[in-house]
Amino acid sequence: MTKFLDGPAAGQTLMLHRAPIFLRVVEQAGEFDALDQLEDEPRPGEKLYAYRRTGDAGYAFIDFGGKSKKASGCYPIASYSFIEPQPTQAEMSMYPTWAEWCGQQIA
Repeated sequence: MTKFLDGPAAGQTLMLHRAPIFLRVVEQAGEFDALDQLEDEPRPGEKLYAYRRTGDAGYAFIDFGGKSKKASGCYPIASYSFIEPQPTQAEMSMYPTWAEWCGQQIA
């Protein structure tokens, strides 16, 4: 369970499969998701926001039983805070520029 502490996604909880240090969150029509997989890309019309993980991530195995075996699995438990100042939409829109921005923050 990934929780967002502040910013536009404050109070949202998502079930993601990764908990990177930096995470792109997308919003469209009040619905939130995150680009947690390396191959994830924003869809046209989605607004991007950058978040940073607060502390280490833990992991839990969630078994949905007969309801949804497809969704059962190992999920990270992490919290994220909104980054100020935000990178530009162009920096967040494509993985190579996002990865470069993340590297600059760590350096």
